Amino acid sequence: MVDEKIEKAISLTKKLKQRMSLGVLVLIAIIVASSVIELSIVLFQEIFDSTDDVLFLDIEELFKLFSFVFIILIGFELMETVEMYFKKNVVHAEVVLLVAVIAVSRKVILLDLEKYDPISVIGLGIIILSLGGCYFLIKRSYRDKS
Repeated sequence: MVDEKIEKAISLTKKLKQRMSLGVLVLIAIIVASSVIELSIVLFQEIFDSTDDVLFLDIEELFKLFSFVFIILIGFELMETVEMYFKKNVVHAEVVLLVAVIAVSRKVILLDLEKYDPISVIGLGIIILSLGGCYFLIKRSYRDKS
């Protein structure tokens, strides 16, 4: 009798978790889709801006656009993470690390070295090396299993 109630509670929790995961997946898809639309609008406005002296895009506009692209890539990777969780009920460390690598890459590309002290830059370098090392070890462990 008690085991039956526990099993029912666990089953209900699993169903609720699946529905919430599906809701998160739909919300992330909406966010990514709206980001793609906004990127298209910003790109169109930047290219056809008649007040610029530059033919197409200057460096600051390019940084702004690439920042947008990286945010969209992070959204795609987050969608993949939630999809995997939804399908297999498992979060893969490889995908989570890939999201972190993309986020840190975005930070490095947009980094203005004049605004940060050397310790912060060194810390960012250590983070990059750590993420790269973790990703390498995970890929290597997958290769060793097969």
